[in-house]
Amino acid sequence: MHIMMTAAALLMLGGCNMYVIDFENRLPDGAVLAPKPLTPPPPPPPPPTPLEGSADIAFMDSTTAQLEGCRVITGIRLLHEGVFEDGIVKLRNAALTINANRIIPVRLVESQNATVPHAYSAKMVRCPDEKMELADG
Repeated sequence: MHIMMTAAALLMLGGCNMYVIDFENRLPDGAVLAPKPLTPPPPPPPPPTPLEGSADIAFMDSTTAQLEGCRVITGIRLLHEGVFEDGIVKLRNAALTINANRIIPVRLVESQNATVPHAYSAKMVRCPDEKMELADG
């Protein structure tokens, strides 16, 4: 009986984690509590350069895109730290890269806090060329 109780006690204690708490030295030393020297924030990223032709890419709503016969190529989500308009330039550059000629904004969030990046969510669409439609009659 004594052996069984000892074995049971060992099994119960073996499954527990044992923590040692040092009550004499509860607070860290002064070096840890001292104020940290302020470091200057990193410089803002350089603004993106607009690709040739990216300024021609326009924003439109989804209803107009459907009525004009546009097709969705892809959706894009982008986080950008810096000026909000620079993120728009990045969106237009991405649209030009994948051969889209319109952007449908799904959600554009301009952050008021400098430490939080701006959020962009949009659909890249390709619409029929108006010049080609006029030429066809």
